[in-house]
Amino acid sequence: MTLRTGKEYLASLSDNRVVFYAGQRVDSVTSHPELSLHANAIANSFGNGMGDDEALLKQRSTLLADGDRVHRWAVAPKSREDLLAFVEMEENLSGDEHGALTAGLSALQILAPRMDAKHGTNYVERITKYADWFARTDAQGAFAMTDAKGDRSKAPSGQVDPDLFLRVVERRKDGIVIRGAKTSVTAAALANELLVLPTHAMGEADRDWAVACAVPANAPGVVMISNYVGKPWGPEFRFDRPLNHSAFHHDATVFFDNVFVPHEKVFMDGEFEFTREFLGYFTSLHRTRILVMEPRDTKKLIGVAQLMARYNGLEKVGGIKDRIGEMIQTAVLLDTLRYAAFSRLQFIEGICVPDAAACNLAGLTVTSTRQGYLSFLCELAGGPVLTAPTGLDLANPETAALVHKYYVGSPGVGAEERLRLVKYIYDIAASDSAGWDRALAVSGAGSPGARRVAAARGFDLEACTASVLADLNTSAA
Repeated sequence: MTLRTGKEYLASLSDNRVVFYAGQRVDSVTSHPELSLHANAIANSFGNGMGDDEALLKQRSTLLADGDRVHRWAVAPKSREDLLAFVEMEENLSGDEHGALTAGLSALQILAPRMDAKHGTNYVERITKYADWFARTDAQGAFAMTDAKGDRSKAPSGQVDPDLFLRVVERRKDGIVIRGAKTSVTAAALANELLVLPTHAMGEADRDWAVACAVPANAPGVVMISNYVGKPWGPEFRFDRPLNHSAFHHDATVFFDNVFVPHEKVFMDGEFEFTREFLGYFTSLHRTRILVMEPRDTKKLIGVAQLMARYNGLEKVGGIKDRIGEMIQTAVLLDTLRYAAFSRLQFIEGICVPDAAACNLAGLTVTSTRQGYLSFLCELAGGPVLTAPTGLDLANPETAALVHKYYVGSPGVGAEERLRLVKYIYDIAASDSAGWDRALAVSGAGSPGARRVAAARGFDLEACTASVLADLNTSAA
């Protein structure tokens, strides 16, 4: 099958799926006033969104062995070149992280042979066929991983209500029945397939909760509540919201109420001892986007800080120069981690996986520094970051002269030039979108705590203590 057009993708969403939004049942996600905006944005990434642009086609798609062209985000990277192209696609493709579901499929493809060898299952055949079908049908997917969790101090088997982690409640000759909820599922209401994945490492008592499978978004028993975000500001506020005037986010809680899954779409069922390893491979592949986007975004913050200091006549102030110097160090560190991640690659079951420690350290570096840098930008902009007139006031002949007179910067910097940068800072540091991004930096692609654990995994702590004990023994001799 060739690449679907955006029109074909939109048509595929008319399948009687059960979606609620802002307290109301949604009749059609493609005609809903808010959800349709996001659906149309996703549609633009499909075949007709590339048109005759050969460079864009090469970036977003790849060829299978038989010559069938599929979207790059649907295929596991098999070489360093594949991985770099995959990351480049993620960096330049607007909207949702398309490769996140492929990270889950890739991790399952890595583990399937090991599960089969130990338990006599046939997961290799199942996941291979499903991944091939997913790519060739050009399906839009979403991964469903985060459970409701309840008492987070307890394992799935220790919860008062066992459904607080998604689990297998029945095993039939032809498949399994699952029940539970998955939260924070990006654009679930606009997906064709949901990939259910285990949320964290599990023990023997948690066998029924160690499950991975694929479920159609319109499967009987699937109910989605998409979070309410409202309409975007719109193009008329382009001056005041230069980056996010038309941005929107739709994430859903997906409820699985006794959903039947046939065996061919079940890729883990009780193999709890593989859940920790699964998470390691999944997060390493999922976090590759950080390696490209974060160095770029940090450099943009440096540029904003330098310009704002210049516009305000503070470019030579020692404290400001020192703070920008710290930001430069962070950018260089992120560049170095990117190099390390793509230099220390692993090839596991034919899939190219970046260095896990470098991926996680990049994420931790951003988490520990980004908010301080955004606060610094607000400090440089001063009160106008929240209180300055809008671009519409600049365009109004009754107010334009006043704004132009009193909002100038240092000599040669006009009011429009300075306010445009102030609004840029507002958009990335103080707006509602900035708040969403701040929370996403903490919760998206794993929490900082999870990243710290992952970064330290495999580190030889005892070798450190042995080195000190050797010094102590030497000094005591």
